[in-house]
Amino acid sequence: MRNVTLSLRQRILITLIPLLLLLAAIGSAGIVLLLRLGNSVDAILRENYRSVIAMEGLNEAVERIDSSFQFALSGREQQARQQFTRSCESYSQNLEIEKHNITVPGEGELVERLERLTDDYYRKGKDFYASPATNGKRIQAYYGPNGLLEVFGQIKDVSGQTLHLNQTNMEQASADARRLAKLSSIGFAIALAIALILAGFAVLHTMRTILRPVQAVTQAALAISGGNLNQIVPYQSDDELGQLARAFNTMTRHLREFRQSQSAILFRAQQASQATVDSFPDPVIVIDSEGFVEIANPAARRLLGVLAKHHGQPTSGTWQPPEPLRQPLADALTEQRDYSPEGFDRVILLGASGRERAMLPRVLAIRDPHGNTLGAAVLLQDVTRLRLLDQVKNNLVATASHELKTPLTSIRLAVHLLLEETVGPLTPKQTELLLDARENSERLLAMVNNLLDLARLEQGSRQLDLQPVQPESLLRSAADSIRARAADQDIEVVVNLVECLPEIQVDVSRFGSALQNLLNNALTYTDRGGRITLSAHSDGDEVELSVADTGIGIPADALPHVFEKFFRVPGQSKGIGTGLGLAIVQEIVVAHGGTITCESRPGKGTEFRIRLPALRETAGGRFQPSLKAVS
Repeated sequence: MRNVTLSLRQRILITLIPLLLLLAAIGSAGIVLLLRLGNSVDAILRENYRSVIAMEGLNEAVERIDSSFQFALSGREQQARQQFTRSCESYSQNLEIEKHNITVPGEGELVERLERLTDDYYRKGKDFYASPATNGKRIQAYYGPNGLLEVFGQIKDVSGQTLHLNQTNMEQASADARRLAKLSSIGFAIALAIALILAGFAVLHTMRTILRPVQAVTQAALAISGGNLNQIVPYQSDDELGQLARAFNTMTRHLREFRQSQSAILFRAQQASQATVDSFPDPVIVIDSEGFVEIANPAARRLLGVLAKHHGQPTSGTWQPPEPLRQPLADALTEQRDYSPEGFDRVILLGASGRERAMLPRVLAIRDPHGNTLGAAVLLQDVTRLRLLDQVKNNLVATASHELKTPLTSIRLAVHLLLEETVGPLTPKQTELLLDARENSERLLAMVNNLLDLARLEQGSRQLDLQPVQPESLLRSAADSIRARAADQDIEVVVNLVECLPEIQVDVSRFGSALQNLLNNALTYTDRGGRITLSAHSDGDEVELSVADTGIGIPADALPHVFEKFFRVPGQSKGIGTGLGLAIVQEIVVAHGGTITCESRPGKGTEFRIRLPALRETAGGRFQPSLKAVS
């Protein structure tokens, strides 16, 4: 006779179906009990609640009837009769409801007595209003023996007994419901205990027949993840678990074959990548996520003394990066923030004195396809020659500009004397030519002064005179300096500030000239009826200053170049500047340890944002931003 092998699905069904049937039976019994309990309690409570509401309404109505008699005795006859009529109607309605809702033993006798008292009360009330209001009969009818006040008290007493009877019955129904609920809970507890016992047997059976093979596969998978591919799952059944075990063993065999074939390829790729990095003339270092050096080319080893890992093990001495690289490297490893400075003010000097090399650093975060940090790459680009050329260029520009100032001054003086007609009268044509010459000489002088300012800023010929200043005073002073010109052009100047802004440290003269430059641009490129807005707000450890206008704006393709020297936006001919103003503004802001950005939409306006470190109190006093030497 051939053995029949049950599949995993059939085993699970055989285990779970009896338990599901038991749970269905328990649930059905529970639903029936709850329905019975709910229906019985609902019926009792609904009927008694209707009687309670009727008695409360009746009591309220009879009190109003009694109040109408008192109104009549006090002389308010019309109000008393109206209230008597309305209250009698409400009283009769509630009494009628109670007559048709007798549900408690003894309630019928009370209702009959209440009807008799009601008839007597109505009759005496009508007699009360039928008697003249001027004699003493009404007082006798209300206060006398068996009068209205006495009947009123009897009605209140009978209605109170009826209300108490219904409330007592509701409490009894609630107690019965609790008793039935307690019995139901005991029954459910017994049934659930039986279900839990059966479920325990089912779980044990499932663990024996299902979980053990799954655990074997899990342990083998963990061993494979640790690098041990010599794993076999011993399970010989023909069910789904047996198929899983055979598929797993096949996968393990293929992985062993794949690792053997890929080891040589990976080794060659590693050698190629190391050779590629070694071929770079500039220092290149690859740091892993824990901060150890993975790869370092010969230039890095020679200039920085870096040692990489050997066969996956850290070296005995870890590399300490130069001070300017420590924070950017930490940001790349923890926050995946790249560091790519472009100015020569961020170079790192390496080498012995007299043979120093200027290195421009790049720190780039290395990520996997899922965005997880794998490490960081550090590239130090040798810009020694470019830095020297830039210094030579700056010196040449500064020297040429300085030498041009003397002849320019003479030319301006000569033109001024000619226009004053000191040496003789001028014809209109000569005056026109001299005015043009004066305008161009002034423009040339402004260009020379800008070149000298830029050269001094870049060379750093003296320290900034930093002082704690409120952002409000800076912006208001800058706004006041252009209000007259703005009014002539019908341009509104607005200053928006928030309260309690922290102080910033600036060279008031230098920083004021930067703000003045931005405002001059705003005035130049804003049409009549426009607006210039100066604002400031705090953002963490920084203060952001903003200069915004509603002018013609800057095209998107020109925005990346607005801070470049001699750059002017094509097609915008309103200004007669040299293209150096914004470059000077950027140098001043950077010298203060800040940053400046520009946002613009053509036809909508332009906004410049300057972010500067805010002064804050520390244990040693106020925070001092880094200083940079400028003229």
